[in-house]
Amino acid sequence: MTRTRVRVKDRGQVKHLELPPGWTPCPEDQRTSGAYLKEFRSQESEDVKLSFYYRGQRIPRVAAEEFQNILAHDAHELTTEELEQVEIVIRNASDEEYFSLSSSHTEDINGKRILIVEGVWKTSGLADYGLFIDSDNTGSAVQEIHFLAPERDYVNYIDQIEQVLASIVWK
Repeated sequence: MTRTRVRVKDRGQVKHLELPPGWTPCPEDQRTSGAYLKEFRSQESEDVKLSFYYRGQRIPRVAAEEFQNILAHDAHELTTEELEQVEIVIRNASDEEYFSLSSSHTEDINGKRILIVEGVWKTSGLADYGLFIDSDNTGSAVQEIHFLAPERDYVNYIDQIEQVLASIVWK
């Protein structure tokens, strides 16, 4: 039996990407107060997911300008000061009580500069490879893409997920 790739289309700024065989959409999209969540999971483990999220509201102007400023520089590791400037963008991933941060940097993926935050959620033990995208060039509408997996499974999937993300075609 040949497993086919799942084509993900029109998710925020993502025009399309293809997930490898063995991934499937979760049955329901979640929408509340303008927020939107669409998840895909590995058929090998329901705890291994790729999520597309929009928080449903814009961030304040000052935070949006700081986010844009960080994205305007060449790709780089964030300084402590820059990390503090994007606290609103990365939400609970900025709080040591909830998230054990291992990396925060900007990177270009197919012509779009994005913020990547990696670490582990302390309560769930899920490793998170999170992308934060300025979706309308104002810095205030932040789209998120998260790869989440139990720490023990993360290393088995991260190379595959990085290849998937590197293949994104943006709108």
